[in-house]
Amino acid sequence: MFLFLDTANLEEIVRGVEGLPLAGVTTCPTLIVKEHPAHFWGLLKDIRGVIGAERILHVQVMGGTAEEILEDARALWAHGAGEGPFYVKVPVTGEGYRAMPMLRKAGISFTATTIHSVSQAMLAAAQGASFLAPYINHIEDGGESGEEMVSRTAEFLARRGLSSQILAASFRNVRQIVGVLGAGAHTVTVSPELAWKMAAHPMTEASVAKFRRAWDGAFGSQARVANLP
Repeated sequence: MFLFLDTANLEEIVRGVEGLPLAGVTTCPTLIVKEHPAHFWGLLKDIRGVIGAERILHVQVMGGTAEEILEDARALWAHGAGEGPFYVKVPVTGEGYRAMPMLRKAGISFTATTIHSVSQAMLAAAQGASFLAPYINHIEDGGESGEEMVSRTAEFLARRGLSSQILAASFRNVRQIVGVLGAGAHTVTVSPELAWKMAAHPMTEASVAKFRRAWDGAFGSQARVANLP
């Protein structure tokens, strides 16, 4: 599955699990503070309870130094956010890069986040990041192409035989999502609003309404296939 929900809202996660092919959930400090900041560990456990043991959960650290990042990661890992695959999100700062081999040595899987260039993605992949999270909106706001950045990163990974997956993030619209997936992103993480926009189209609604009118004209508005005589 290629789709993550970027949220800490439990209602949206429940809805996504019920109706979308979710690979999992990604969170960040901004999203968690928006929901229940006073119940951080409880919120993470609740999220894990909703997504189950088979889906992936990404949670970001807040330490500033490599040592603090490792300490945060160990705390997250110890609490575990329940049972299931779990990745610590590490920003690609200088200290973040320094923390990556420490995390790898500690056996903690991590996602390199806040990526804004191909070179940052290259370094993080070489440091053993399981996922690379380029911020597409930010890249395009800077005058560069998000699709080209993803394509060049995908080519680098394939050429070097690296196992990192591109988890593209920060989108403004569905066109961007489709574009980076076509350019080689393995997965995307999107807001619940954009996830449901991916599923919708006005012509689909029009087609269903046409079917409904034909059916109702023949069998009545209360009839369904299951209750026909």
